[in-house]
Amino acid sequence: MKKTSIYIFLAALMYIGFSCEKVIEMDIEDTKIRIVANSFIEPDSTITVNVTRSRHILDNADILPLSDAEVKLYDDGIFIGTLTYTNNGNYYINYIPEEGHEYKIEVNHNSYDNVYAQTSIPYPAIINNIDTIKTYSEYGDEIYNLYVNFNDPENIQNFYYIKAKVKYQYEEWDPDIPIYYTVTVGDTTYIYVEYGGYVYTEYIDELYLESDDIIIETEHPNGGLIFSDELIEGTDYTLRTSFYSWSLWSDTNMVYIDLYSINRDYYNYVKSYEQHRNSSEDPFAQPVNVYTNIVNGIGIFGASSKIERDSILIIGGNGGHVYID
Repeated sequence: MKKTSIYIFLAALMYIGFSCEKVIEMDIEDTKIRIVANSFIEPDSTITVNVTRSRHILDNADILPLSDAEVKLYDDGIFIGTLTYTNNGNYYINYIPEEGHEYKIEVNHNSYDNVYAQTSIPYPAIINNIDTIKTYSEYGDEIYNLYVNFNDPENIQNFYYIKAKVKYQYEEWDPDIPIYYTVTVGDTTYIYVEYGGYVYTEYIDELYLESDDIIIETEHPNGGLIFSDELIEGTDYTLRTSFYSWSLWSDTNMVYIDLYSINRDYYNYVKSYEQHRNSSEDPFAQPVNVYTNIVNGIGIFGASSKIERDSILIIGGNGGHVYID
């Protein structure tokens, strides 16, 4: 009798467990497919616009590049030309934009609503100097501290992006390189060839910058840091940032510091993108939409100008067979 009661109890638990499963039907709106256009322009580079199409929330297909769109460029309202399709959704025109000008792109397609966007290139400021001081972390790691002094223009809201790159040459083994040598026996000289030897290859890598400076607001998805002049408007300011020596790949490194002046569209896009990325990893966070200035579509048309490129020669790093020109 006791055994029978236990079996009935277990069967009841199993029934309750299975009966708790409930199918919830969700009425998800059939979102309209739109054109996605992305482009960042600079005064020292030609213009490329990437054009794709958006996906439904339940669509697992790959991003679809649009190769049959019509992309037009305007400079201060003057039509410049139609961009040429190259590959992977990229459209190109051999045209160099200038600071202070306003640019407009139009993207037309037979299957989707036409889109457009406008942006302007900010004027650059000036880097006065860069100082470097080597310190050590509490764990004994070498840290290179960079002090970047620059002038923020007065009476205008400015936005900035600072990044660093390192150039070095590394000695690598190439199994296909021919090595010739001679052997003379009497009056006869023999030429022999063997394959395999060391060659020097030049690399340029991004450096991961860190900063506890009060003006830094967020990281850039491609490396570097983003900030505005809200706290330093119109001043001569020294930005503090740093990187670890383990991010250097050779004994001798040329570190390049690039400080960009970016426009509001670029700034809003990067800030919202980082907020969106951080919220997507937190199930309790409020969802964040990524900023777009593409009218009737999705994406970003942003602009920047490089303030100045300065370089620092750093001796030390992770070692290796290296030399620098």
